[in-house]
Amino acid sequence: MEENQQTIQEEAQDQPWQTTLQTVQQVLYLARSPRTIHKEDIKMPIDFTNIMKHKTAYFDMEEVDAMLEFCDTENRIRDYMLLLTLLRTGRRITEVVGEKPYTIKVGLRPCDLHPDGMIEFDILKKDHIKTKTKSGQNKSEEVLQRARLNKMPQRKLKPVDDEYFEMLQAYIDNQGISTHERVFPITRQRADMIIKEIARKCRISRPKMKIHCHMFRHTLPIWLLKNNPNDASVLRHIQELLDHSDIKVTMTYAQFTQYDKKDKLNQLFQED
Repeated sequence: MEENQQTIQEEAQDQPWQTTLQTVQQVLYLARSPRTIHKEDIKMPIDFTNIMKHKTAYFDMEEVDAMLEFCDTENRIRDYMLLLTLLRTGRRITEVVGEKPYTIKVGLRPCDLHPDGMIEFDILKKDHIKTKTKSGQNKSEEVLQRARLNKMPQRKLKPVDDEYFEMLQAYIDNQGISTHERVFPITRQRADMIIKEIARKCRISRPKMKIHCHMFRHTLPIWLLKNNPNDASVLRHIQELLDHSDIKVTMTYAQFTQYDKKDKLNQLFQED
């Protein structure tokens, strides 16, 4: 690690424009592998995605490590932080980069970081507004207006791990991002293109499926479940972290095979 850090410093000296980012590069290096979840700590070979509609719509730890290392090696610090933000927060891409005209969906800004280690996001409502009732009649304009108001993004504080919070703060400071400026001044479409490019460079692909930013939103709960196989409360934590209105949505991440259930029964009734 010391040799790699020395290499980063030498490269920064050779390229003056990188000098201001030297500190944040050293901080980012420490998080090449998400240390909050250790693969060796996962004891139970449970396939939580056995009957999910899109079983491969998330990244495993080796894939994330490869993408982070690629960004680090190529000095793509913004892309590194974008990837890490999607992974560590579980937020939708529009909640991170915002959406034009950036007055309602403003995206992540330095002023959204709170001293207690929490981050304030514009949480989006995914439910589609239905213009007709179940009987097929048109809804009144008053009812539709209430539905539109309810669908407006809500400002909510969300917890993140301390390591990521410190890295994000270091990135903001070293990049000189002003208080109300977007941390990632790119569009949602551009963010998807970046993730696809990085995945392609790392030879990460999915059969009959496109790589996209939303896969990181699936990745966080899958990792949490795999790292906490015996903790029933983790589903509630995931529901609140991802702002699922219905626990049934969260339960789609918690799928077990018949062999998993059989093992649990054997553990329950096995002799001492």
